[in-house]
Amino acid sequence: MESKIEKLLHKYWESESSLEEENELKTLLSESQDEHFAEEKELFSHFQNEATIELDSSFDDELLAQLEAPSETKVLRFSDFVKRYSSIAAAVLVLFVSSYIFIEQQKTYEAEDTFATPEEAYAELKKQLLMVSRYMNKGNETVSELSNLGKFGDVVNDIGTIERASETTFGHLKELNRTN
Repeated sequence: MESKIEKLLHKYWESESSLEEENELKTLLSESQDEHFAEEKELFSHFQNEATIELDSSFDDELLAQLEAPSETKVLRFSDFVKRYSSIAAAVLVLFVSSYIFIEQQKTYEAEDTFATPEEAYAELKKQLLMVSRYMNKGNETVSELSNLGKFGDVVNDIGTIERASETTFGHLKELNRTN
């Protein structure tokens, strides 16, 4: 009998058994007292117990209520999407830029000699300082020209005075012409 159970179990696990053989296997396992087949016996009893469970009438009512209930549709707006992910993108961008700047600042630069002798370096320095001096003197000339513009305001006032004087003089001359 044990060999019959083993043959039927082998066929069952290989999915080669028929429904009659499966029913026979269930019957043999339920009658068997061998502890070697305890797990299979428990498995088949579980299948049999689950097959006998029936749903009550409230299940149908609950299912129909869920089907008839209006489903909530979630509206995704493009602006919400942009607001959410643009801030994330900006944070990632700031992280990358700050990392790049930090790495660049960590690099050490070595001073290298560009002149073969100190005399050449001195001559180049002298040349550069003379050029800076010329630019500074040119800037001073421009500033002094701007200070002369302040004096130009006095000249404009004098011209206004001359114009007023000429109007009064010409006004007297016009009166003389009328009387004649």
